[in-house]
Amino acid sequence: MKFNNYLLLTIPICLLIGCSNNNVENEMKIIHKDNIAYQSEDHRKIVLDGTSNTRELGGYKTEDGRSLKWGVLYRSDKLSELTDADQEYLLQLGIKRVIDFRSSEEKQNEPDQLPSTLKYIEMPIEADGAIRPKVEAILKGDLNEDVGAILVETNKEFISDFSGVYKGFIESLIENQEPTLFHCTAGKDRAGFAAALVLLAVGVPEKIVIEDYMKTNKYTEETIQDYINKINLYSLGSVDAEILRPLLGVEERFIRAALDEIKQKYGSVENFIRDELKIRDESIIELKNFLLTES
Repeated sequence: MKFNNYLLLTIPICLLIGCSNNNVENEMKIIHKDNIAYQSEDHRKIVLDGTSNTRELGGYKTEDGRSLKWGVLYRSDKLSELTDADQEYLLQLGIKRVIDFRSSEEKQNEPDQLPSTLKYIEMPIEADGAIRPKVEAILKGDLNEDVGAILVETNKEFISDFSGVYKGFIESLIENQEPTLFHCTAGKDRAGFAAALVLLAVGVPEKIVIEDYMKTNKYTEETIQDYINKINLYSLGSVDAEILRPLLGVEERFIRAALDEIKQKYGSVENFIRDELKIRDESIIELKNFLLTES
């Protein structure tokens, strides 16, 4: 039992902070902005050896008929396992800035491996403090709870506790107007809300925003299943790792919790950006001019 207890305390932490899938398929390194043939949904994922949830945000249509430029905005999971080839690929993509939403502990344990020429910006969101003890309790059988409800509350906290960080994120895009990659650890919660916020800010319909959010499940399916299998194996059957699946991927209710919180408190995302984040309408026009192109 001592061996199993060790697993219960250590494996959940690994799962929550994100795990990369290094079994990368033999796919060519695509530079979307330079090749219109690859500017499509089928080629949105950026294939790296050291990540499993990196993607291009170009091509999404806005309600006014424009679309996001390719080669300008990327979202990802942690970059601590990037190979030299991965780092070279980031440079080929034209990325100039990396924004890291991870906590101080996460960054200390697994620092980003980046080319020295990239600008590295820290915008920490310490949102996992209540998650780990709950997951450990659930796995040990001490707590009977819907684990997905944990991330519903976490997404609400992005609005109540971390709006200042997301204000800084949007303002950073406006002020610098350089190709940017932003990430957290798993690339799905903190980075997922950041992607949703900026897409909604420039006029991408909510339906499309949620579809982008849900792509995490497609891109990380193999990685998630691999870790569930490992937990079941190494716990000698004493743990049903399937109960963790909601935490390892995404569900629509997670992002809807954040969006519903915004609508309940502010009426609309536009009001939230203007009244809570204090970002002027003129600045959002600048953001649109930077990110959008005529279709």
